[in-house]
Amino acid sequence: MAVIFQMGILVLIVLALCMCLKPQYKVKNKRDLGVRLASPIYADQKGTKLLIAPKLQLQGKPDYIFQTWFLKKYIPLEIKSGTLKEDVPHLGDIYQLAAYFLIIEEVYDKRPPYGKLVYANKTFTIKNTYKIRKQLKYTLTQMRNMLDDSSRVQPETSYIKCRNCVCHKTVCEFSEEEN
Repeated sequence: MAVIFQMGILVLIVLALCMCLKPQYKVKNKRDLGVRLASPIYADQKGTKLLIAPKLQLQGKPDYIFQTWFLKKYIPLEIKSGTLKEDVPHLGDIYQLAAYFLIIEEVYDKRPPYGKLVYANKTFTIKNTYKIRKQLKYTLTQMRNMLDDSSRVQPETSYIKCRNCVCHKTVCEFSEEEN
């Protein structure tokens, strides 16, 4: 009897590990716009209001928010213009979608179960998990701390590093200096 009980515990542990380690997204190798059995209730168009979550100090405009017909769940959809060679979405895009999860939850008082990232050649369905929300909140805290004057690190300019930087001659205060 004890052996059966121990085997049962072992099976439960293995199942729990599989649930924790399984990917938090699914990928389709095609562009898949829209959500099945849902209607768009929000679209980022000229004049569309900004969604503001004051408690989280977040705001944003997802490309689309769909509401499912039967369970009335909100599903954000973000469209990206680029293509991907790999079957992994960009981390920044995942965080952007996770921010929309939090904003939608505060604005509409409903937690989205998942969202979609749509690239030109692939579509990812990203689950709204505790882990992704925790990672986003941690990243937001780090970003806010970086903006605090007391912890601001002074960058070191270098021609080699700065010449191909995306901020060169745009928002960088050092791009006008001769390196």
